[in-house]
Amino acid sequence: MIIKLMGNQFLQADLFLKNASYHLIFDKKGKSKLVKKELEAERPIAETHNKIKNRIVEDAPFLRLLGVFSNEGKLKTDKQDKFVQINKYLEFFSQSIASSDLKDDFSVIDMGSGKGYLTFAMYDYLTRILGKKASVKGIEYRQDMVDLCNNLAQQADFEGLSFVQGTIENSETNGNNVLIALHACDTATDEAIFKGIKANAKIIMVAPCCHKQIRKQINPLDELKLLTKFGILEERLSESLTDLIRALILEAYGYQTKVFEFINSEHTPKNLMISAVFKGLDEKKKTEKLKEVRALKSRFGIDFHYLEKLLGC
Repeated sequence: MIIKLMGNQFLQADLFLKNASYHLIFDKKGKSKLVKKELEAERPIAETHNKIKNRIVEDAPFLRLLGVFSNEGKLKTDKQDKFVQINKYLEFFSQSIASSDLKDDFSVIDMGSGKGYLTFAMYDYLTRILGKKASVKGIEYRQDMVDLCNNLAQQADFEGLSFVQGTIENSETNGNNVLIALHACDTATDEAIFKGIKANAKIIMVAPCCHKQIRKQINPLDELKLLTKFGILEERLSESLTDLIRALILEAYGYQTKVFEFINSEHTPKNLMISAVFKGLDEKKKTEKLKEVRALKSRFGIDFHYLEKLLGC
């Protein structure tokens, strides 16, 4: 393709090297000549165009134990998305910590910890990078995952990290000042938020997954009913309404709340994050926010949201 364009649309091509430059020049008749120009001094190479990736955690020992990096310290191809997710999560986690009044003692509970990638990352970040005292507990329903993660925590010498078998609904959260729940399905996310509010957690971070509860009820008024004409749009509407009401309820209970894209959807479609930092309860603001929730429910024909049912608000 380039060969066809040279001498036709483009009459000159330049190649710049450290010690010389080459110039291929065509005249109007299509004849070409190659000109070489030597340099007296080596040409400096600017590397400012290279994008430096700011990562909170690189090849930490726990990442090798979890199989993200090989024993030789190389990032595994099939774990690249997970590595990106870990670092983006820690980035947002660090922002939440900075805007909270938590200083030293961190008591973290991770609802639905799975294989523990982010649970390990939180503990490593708090203790090794920030140098804080931390107790981190992962709650996981699958006993094999619990056993695996406890074994890996021992190998990593993470004394304050532990995993127990259980469910979000039945977990005890009193005394925990940070609550995390990533990809808790449907109303399990509401149960996690409820547990965090009741525990007076300073930080609540959830990444919702599935939104069935609202979708079964949704019945918009008037022209808004058109939003449910197509299944995919109805699904997205129910997702937006579910998470909007969650955010409003968190604000009602004194949390400064943000809803944002966790990581690019190319890495995972489950990429929404709700981050809430407790700033203090204001009864007037609580009344206003719950009024907004009622207005939304009325407009979209929603009987109840599971989180408000749990809270009795």
